[in-house]
Amino acid sequence: MKKSYLTLILCLFLISAFSQNKNLKIVEDYIENFNKKDSIATINMLHKNFMEYWQSTSVINKNKKEYAHYYSWANIMQENEEIEIVSTKGNTVVVNSTYYSDLDKLLGKLPYKCKKTFVISKGKIIKIINDKNKRYDYYQNKRKSAFINFKNWLNKTHGLKRQDFKLNHKYAKKMKKIILDYISENEIAEM
Repeated sequence: MKKSYLTLILCLFLISAFSQNKNLKIVEDYIENFNKKDSIATINMLHKNFMEYWQSTSVINKNKKEYAHYYSWANIMQENEEIEIVSTKGNTVVVNSTYYSDLDKLLGKLPYKCKKTFVISKGKIIKIINDKNKRYDYYQNKRKSAFINFKNWLNKTHGLKRQDFKLNHKYAKKMKKIILDYISENEIAEM
């Protein structure tokens, strides 16, 4: 009886470990496909009821169709993500994320960092919850300070704010052109 009980516990442990490894692989594949700009593979890794959140607030209701629009923005801005695994438990994988983009790079901003929790259902990512990590507020304030001059120039020159740009292909191209104009104008002014 004691042997059967120990065997059962071992089997449950192995099943749990296999499930956690499988979920970790799903998240790693998602990040790899996103970074390779493989839109079909990336979007196919999302559950049909996919949602993304900032803490408990839905972020632009990113279902798969809306995520495709965001993905086209990410492609134009050459966004790239690196993750560090924090934990895997049950159907969740928690990571520290560092997010790089041309938008940040061209404006001299630090990369975006946050904690992300991926929730897996039936082999697909059903939910991504973005949240603050250690020293988030301090780091974000440093990031935002690099954006102030551009933000002021954008409003003065074009009468626009960052939130006037939807996260899609059309607005990404427009933003990238404006940023290149801003850089060019500032380089000429510095000469």
